[in-house]
Amino acid sequence: MTSDDALDEPASGTQAPVARRLRNGRRTALQPLTHHEIMRLIEPFIRRGHHVDLQASQRIERRLTFKPISHDSDTPAYDGACERLELENLQAETYRLTRTLTLRCGAAAKLTTEGEDLGALLDRLGSVPLQRLFQWVGAIPIAQSYRLTPAAGSEGAAPHMALTAAEARLDGLTFALNADTGRGYPAEIELTPQAEHLLDLPDDLLAALGWDWRVLRRRGTMWRASVRAPSREPGRSRRIEAASKAAVAHLARTLAEPPRRFHERFRWARWAVVFRRTIPLLFSLVLLVGGLALTLEGVSDESPFRMLLFNFPPVLLLVFFSMRELPRFEIPPLPRPSRAPSWRKAQNGAGGPGA
Repeated sequence: MTSDDALDEPASGTQAPVARRLRNGRRTALQPLTHHEIMRLIEPFIRRGHHVDLQASQRIERRLTFKPISHDSDTPAYDGACERLELENLQAETYRLTRTLTLRCGAAAKLTTEGEDLGALLDRLGSVPLQRLFQWVGAIPIAQSYRLTPAAGSEGAAPHMALTAAEARLDGLTFALNADTGRGYPAEIELTPQAEHLLDLPDDLLAALGWDWRVLRRRGTMWRASVRAPSREPGRSRRIEAASKAAVAHLARTLAEPPRRFHERFRWARWAVVFRRTIPLLFSLVLLVGGLALTLEGVSDESPFRMLLFNFPPVLLLVFFSMRELPRFEIPPLPRPSRAPSWRKAQNGAGGPGA
């Protein structure tokens, strides 16, 4: 069997394709990439110094992975950064190209774009400098991933960049933000302890930063929160970029200090969080008391208050379920300083700063 014949064999024993295409109005399966298709697809990449890695590629899934390229830089933080490309055939003549840039410290950011012209996709990704993908908080890099779309109008204009994710590794904790949650929805945040690090965090750790931040909710060994952002670009990406930097700076400083310092620096902000968390409950109590007062006072059949009182409950339910975030009815714990010496959780589970 020749090398060309070997390329034409499926990458595994199964023939089940995963890519799909539309043909004559019907959805039909795309077959695994053949040798001739691979040669056609990689031609513009070879001209620019990118060579396919057949062992890392998935021909059945119609996905090609290219060999990594190392970049030199006068800036020590970016010197030796590794670039890797991945090409996916989504539909007939429609492709997704992903460029992953990894620094020596391990921080990795992605650029993703879609289209039909492979040369244009390469130009689009290549127009974004490496430094644009990373923010720095002291010595901590925040790796920011983006989705690129071509700029409307004039040719050669910089593509639109929409932030999709951000990640930073702190001492004992990984901060991960998902901005690709849908228009108008808040960006989701996950705080994950790193191996051999048991942390006990207060639920208002991020919420103390301001009105847009939500409290932490524990999910197994991690915590989840969110931050509100505008619906439209580029304001949404700019707001989330600034929020990521503020959160990482806040976490780095807070985790480096004793837990009691968090309460000392954010005493009034923590009480403001308590008030915000009780708003849904207080609003419901006000409505209940107001409804009872109107009932006891007696309302005539012709009064507009009677109509409002009768129709308000279903209208309120409709408003609640149409909100981006459903309100929580809770009685939050009152903030108090922690007596724990550090954020590290005791092995027996006793004590901790999560108050």
